[in-house]
Amino acid sequence: MAGTGAAIVGMFLVLSMVMMPSCLATVYTVGDSSGWTSGVDYSTWTSGKTFAVGDSLAFNYGSGHTVDEVSGSDYKTCTVGNSITSDSSGATTIPLKAAGTRYFICAVVGHCGMGMKLSVNVVGSGSTAAPSTKGSPSPATSGSNSTVTSPAVTTPSSTGVDNSLSTSPVVALWSICVTWVAICVLVLS
Repeated sequence: MAGTGAAIVGMFLVLSMVMMPSCLATVYTVGDSSGWTSGVDYSTWTSGKTFAVGDSLAFNYGSGHTVDEVSGSDYKTCTVGNSITSDSSGATTIPLKAAGTRYFICAVVGHCGMGMKLSVNVVGSGSTAAPSTKGSPSPATSGSNSTVTSPAVTTPSSTGVDNSLSTSPVVALWSICVTWVAICVLVLS
């Protein structure tokens, strides 16, 4: 019987280790409660946030707006018509699958010039680099399409629930679970 219990506990430990990276991902609601709209300072919104590979950006917006991923040069000049991806569904989720700077604008004429533009620096896993807080791209990435990754655009459920997670409580909870599993394995062995 002890061998069966240890096997079950071992399987739980492996399963929890496999699931941990997905638990640590954060869904950032762009603009928080204001959403993706005119009159929000998205440079200030990114301040203090670290966007990491595996996180997602959730854009919530009304009709008359779009979420377009663009190159660094199109971001800087608010050029529309050359989008890498575009969505106007009202709820757009962009998974951040690779490190690098990502650029988003509203392609409705005049909206980007009024501030509906977002630049995020996505850091690789384990990195502690600071997020992008500038209103324009860095000179190293301006005009370059070679580092921009085309995202898969998905539409989240319209529950209105903010799915943002704080990684500290998740890590603490996971650590407690792993500790209990280790104790159970020792007791059952």
